[in-house]
Amino acid sequence: MRNYYLILFLAVSWFTSAQVGIGTSSPSASLHIAGELLVQDALTTKNLNTVSATEEDFKLVTRVTNSSPMGKITLLDPDNLYVAPVNTVNYHFTNVFLDNLQDVDLQYDVSKYVVGVADFRHVGDAIKKVPGGDNYSIGHFVVRTFKSGGTWHLQISNEELELDATDSLEYYITLIVYDKKYFRDLPVITTNLGGSNIGTASSIPVFE
Repeated sequence: MRNYYLILFLAVSWFTSAQVGIGTSSPSASLHIAGELLVQDALTTKNLNTVSATEEDFKLVTRVTNSSPMGKITLLDPDNLYVAPVNTVNYHFTNVFLDNLQDVDLQYDVSKYVVGVADFRHVGDAIKKVPGGDNYSIGHFVVRTFKSGGTWHLQISNEELELDATDSLEYYITLIVYDKKYFRDLPVITTNLGGSNIGTASSIPVFE
């Protein structure tokens, strides 16, 4: 009879230890943590080589290195993201005055996004060539994004020549928008080339 009690005790002990709760007396998983989680040394992970149809709704767990104290574990829920980590956005500008977009406010918050140019083309009347040295020139385009007033802005312009006032032009441009939850601006590296057009940068980017 004593043997039966022993077997029953071991079975109950195994069942109660199968689920561990931290911060909760009623764990609902093998390890149930009610509250924040800190991992201050290495976090062992497993690669997700493939995603089957039954695994499409997975969430991403990440370790925050700039938390205080360092090592907070947080959840990235793709269902609640307004944008993906990397996005491409296509713009089509029509009825452009001459050929210049000097300053277009794209309305992307500089504290939340990094915006760059991926592709650009113009469609419409050609810019007429003019003599330039030994050859003919159609000027040169500047296509760039820049920060102003807390948002990203766009400039597309020909720095030397203009279309005729009766000509028309359209611009197509693709922007890459990076979410700063995953990307950040690296510090500016300033190098004095001493009047030369060759040289070596004074430092390399610092990745922390």
